[in-house]
Amino acid sequence: MSESSFTAGMLPADDITADAAEQRRHRLFVTAAQLRLAGRGMEALHVLAAEIATSRSGERQRALLLGRLAQTVALEQPTIALAGLREALNLRLDARSHSTLLAMLATIAARTGHPDTDALLRDAGTAHAASGDQSSARHLALGRAARSLAHGDLPGAQAVLAALDPGSWAARADSPSIRAERILVQLGLGRHQDARTATRQAPDEADGPLTGLTALDCLRMVAVGELPEAAALAVTTLSSGSAEISEEVRALLVAVIGEVRYRRGEHDDARAILRTCATEDRWPNRTMWSFAFCVAVRDPALSAPAGLLTRVVADLHRSVRPLLPVPHLGPRLVRAAVAAGDTRAARRVTELVELVRTRTPVPLWHALADQSRGLRDGDPDALRSAVDQLRTTAARPALADALLDLANSPRLRSGEARDAAHEAAALYARIGAPGDQAIADRRCADLAATPRHRPSLDKPSSGGIDALTPAEERVAEMLAAGATKKEAARSLFVSFHTVDTQLRSIYHKLGIHNRMQLVRTWERTRR
Repeated sequence: MSESSFTAGMLPADDITADAAEQRRHRLFVTAAQLRLAGRGMEALHVLAAEIATSRSGERQRALLLGRLAQTVALEQPTIALAGLREALNLRLDARSHSTLLAMLATIAARTGHPDTDALLRDAGTAHAASGDQSSARHLALGRAARSLAHGDLPGAQAVLAALDPGSWAARADSPSIRAERILVQLGLGRHQDARTATRQAPDEADGPLTGLTALDCLRMVAVGELPEAAALAVTTLSSGSAEISEEVRALLVAVIGEVRYRRGEHDDARAILRTCATEDRWPNRTMWSFAFCVAVRDPALSAPAGLLTRVVADLHRSVRPLLPVPHLGPRLVRAAVAAGDTRAARRVTELVELVRTRTPVPLWHALADQSRGLRDGDPDALRSAVDQLRTTAARPALADALLDLANSPRLRSGEARDAAHEAAALYARIGAPGDQAIADRRCADLAATPRHRPSLDKPSSGGIDALTPAEERVAEMLAAGATKKEAARSLFVSFHTVDTQLRSIYHKLGIHNRMQLVRTWERTRR
């Protein structure tokens, strides 16, 4: 490393007093921070690693140095982090420091889906077994959890992370990483309320930036349909000008803003903020932008010229991590592939979503796998199943998208398609997505303009309960059981107006005029 003004005047490494050690560490951290801000991340990592190799100031000093090195690694792009750690491993490190840095390297590799991940994890495990170091144990666990997440094994990652205590003093520097990985697992499992609680518990005892937790909270809001709140928090965080925002966190916040703007119908603004990410084509750095790519594929103006769909599908085969926090991303990629006529991409993404479903058998991923398959095959039954299962989750944008997918299915009866489109439009309105609502409203108008086919003269027309659409059946069943129209609307995630319209249709089809007659008719037909 070339001599610079940043490194001038540093204290000698040999026997120094406690006060001198404290002063040296402070100056070292300032130097590393200045190097990183000057775009010299490799030098920052080298300065910290060299100090770890020569430090003789005790276990506490070593722990603080390793913690600051880990934080610096987290703030850098994957190429710099991987190269810096590999270079650091060539220094004359003690066994415990060597095992910790090797585990850090394995963790970064696992997060990016690097092909060397398994070999690095094996080497890190061997080094840890020889050193018995607590720091290397934490980073090795983070690496193993990251590998499980890359393969869609959320329960496996959860089990590994459960053994870590982010509140202990020894784990102080690693606490943000441990908490962030736990929250990512909760989001992937559809436990959005647990994730919300975890992000609100800002750990005062943890060193390091909490913007990573803020970005995950933004992703949670996008997943459950708190779109205005997500955009406001993302804009505020980006505008803070904090030097402690990593490139990965910045990419997530940009993607959140783009997602909300697309759903609002503000396409030009969304393109403006996402256009920079479309040019990132260097792996593994582009893995930081995978979520943004998944947002941009809905816009042919961005995705087609840049080949985003091809890139993101290739990277997802290395790691499905980008699909985990926001449920509707997987089906969106399938939808984009089908629209582009890319049957191979549609098949590959569907297989990945089904792989996660197999390893993480929860209702959310069962629904996403059905939705992906329904889009790929044009299967309305699979889409109906996805809608029914998504109703049991808090993923309202995913439910609205699935309803619109159902409404767009060419093999669906026009009445059922209209109901699905109306419900999708109402749900988009509730989550603050007027752009998507306009798309659903246009589908409603198209279906209303479609002439209804006259029933065949030689085939008796259906009547009674059989004449109801699935949506009308759900409403009829709830109202016949004693629910009010307002309660039915809230339970089914539709507007009061939608339930009222469906009820009038139910009365007409059943030849009845009031709720008492509905109860009697329903009880008689269900005996």
